[in-house]
Amino acid sequence: MSTTNRTRTQTNPTRLDLSRAEEWVVHHVALAALTDDSESPHAPQPWWALETAKKLEAGVRSFTQFEGWRLRAELLAYAANPATPVEDAARARTVGDRLERMFAPAPPAIENDMAVDQALRPDRD
Repeated sequence: MSTTNRTRTQTNPTRLDLSRAEEWVVHHVALAALTDDSESPHAPQPWWALETAKKLEAGVRSFTQFEGWRLRAELLAYAANPATPVEDAARARTVGDRLERMFAPAPPAIENDMAVDQALRPDRD
């Protein structure tokens, strides 16, 4: 008997329709997470950001639930940054809202982990 309760979106990727401008913002946010030099040089790159960048570069627009959760958190943090251009912030919020509607809410433990990750990052100017 399994103790895990997986939904369709946890095991199968869900397609995210993006405009070209929205895709650019998502790609930018993923690359920013990969090139964030505030982390230790020995820390592994965030796998979700690497997978997101690879998918977008390959023309794939489908994401797992966990990727959706992480991407949403990063997009909303990017949108909240005062240094983010207004148009990019609006696009990031739009895609973040779309991701929120597509996937079930993140469990509190994962939501807390993502909040801690964001709090530990210095603001990008």
